[in-house]
Amino acid sequence: MVSESSGLKRSLGLRSLTLAVVTSTIGSGWLFAPFYAARAAGPISLVAWLLGGLLSFALALVFAELGALVPSSGALAQIPLLSHGRSAGFIGGWCAWIAYLTLPTVEVLAMLQYLASSLPWLTSDGGQGQVLSGAGLALAIALLALMAWINLAGISWLARWIDGLTSWKLVVPLLVSVWLMLTAGHWGNLQGSTGPALAELTSAISSGGILFSLLGFRTAMDLAGEARDPQRTVPRAMALGLGLSLGIYVVLQLAFLVAVPPELLTQGWSGLTLTAHGGPLVALAMGLGLTWVVGLLLSDAVVSPGATALTYMGVSARVAWMMGRCGLLSASLGRLNRQAVPAVALLWSLAIGVVLLLGGPSWQRVVSFLTATLVIALAVGPVSLLALRRQLPAVPRPFQLPAAELWCPLTFVAASWAVLWCGRAALEGAVALVLLPALLFCGLQQQRGHAIDARHGAWWVLYLGGLLSIAELTGPGRCLPLGSGPQLLLVEGFALLVFPLAVRSRLPQISTQAGVTLEDTPLTR
Repeated sequence: MVSESSGLKRSLGLRSLTLAVVTSTIGSGWLFAPFYAARAAGPISLVAWLLGGLLSFALALVFAELGALVPSSGALAQIPLLSHGRSAGFIGGWCAWIAYLTLPTVEVLAMLQYLASSLPWLTSDGGQGQVLSGAGLALAIALLALMAWINLAGISWLARWIDGLTSWKLVVPLLVSVWLMLTAGHWGNLQGSTGPALAELTSAISSGGILFSLLGFRTAMDLAGEARDPQRTVPRAMALGLGLSLGIYVVLQLAFLVAVPPELLTQGWSGLTLTAHGGPLVALAMGLGLTWVVGLLLSDAVVSPGATALTYMGVSARVAWMMGRCGLLSASLGRLNRQAVPAVALLWSLAIGVVLLLGGPSWQRVVSFLTATLVIALAVGPVSLLALRRQLPAVPRPFQLPAAELWCPLTFVAASWAVLWCGRAALEGAVALVLLPALLFCGLQQQRGHAIDARHGAWWVLYLGGLLSIAELTGPGRCLPLGSGPQLLLVEGFALLVFPLAVRSRLPQISTQAGVTLEDTPLTR
């Protein structure tokens, strides 16, 4: 395996890592995703959750091997640097960092949107929907500052907060789901679907928030540098946390479907509106007269998004810390405080989160963009796994993915589909946010006389440019008016063409700039 000396404290066990995965997965998603998935796909949203879970498990298995091989905090930046050099490492780490930076802000916004049903002074009419008022903005900034303070106290404090809050998060969604099914029980709502429709399924998985909700498995890997026995605990935490979360989401989606009054479905599921001030689950509970459920939802609207935001603020700092240590961002980000916390990176995460709050994003507006950015960051996993197997054939692997030569290209295809499903606008934004900073990074590094390994990272430009071209040129009303099925076949063929090129473009030997050494094996290059 690969090891490192980071200065971080290894104090997290399997339970804490599993709960970190659960708390990253069950955040604002459980408050919003059932509603948006139902609007996109109706009863077949249950199938969409299973398909989203299948894709997440496929990616999780890839990263289980990578996380056991490179047990470092912030490894999403380290792994592509290790296998493909500096330009690829910057792109992979940058995607993860930007997505993680945005998540705490989105979770806090979701929290305040729910609380506004009881505390209307938190929001005001922005013309096209509710936005944070001055008082709401001040409270949101204070919450982000509190989360940063808890993270600064050290990983042990963070783990205690996660353990306590996640136990609550496991119980409340199940309790609300059971009570909604028992109280409403409109089981006829599950009828009327003629079967899975590809366009509806893909919309639910992407813009409906399903993938956004389920990609929290990677948190175990992002905290691996602070885990005890990470070679075993990281893969197990990914599997256990993702399995628990998927089960809860499927039950919650079923409860939502049968709790909607049939008279609200006269225009079909796509026309469903829940107009009560606050979130969709609060609107349902208020309509059913379940005041105690409303109170429970409002309390969990603080706990669930709050715990998720708390976790991601720490995780975003660790990705930036790793990029600073590896020379992909300013070296100041790679410093630790007395509690072995990347304090400078954490304060930058807080500052950027406050700036994002001032921009006024909403959960609905950013979920597709965030999903596209996250999946792009994860798409490097199958490529790096096969590259590292060729670069390090003799290094023992605590967990080894079976049939990786088949599994990795198929997973790469599925990730490419998921990026396309997020929609043209989300893909345009994600590609611009990835490639423009990457060009700036390469230019600055060349000016300073630093190697950028451009030839080994060029496959990213081909890959992202190809996906964007497919999104721009194909589909209804475009140059190539392909339906959903032919479009997916085109993406599949393109991904299978790019994948072997990406694997072959690996470095001849792993990069020394990733800051790791091989046990019992000399590191070259």
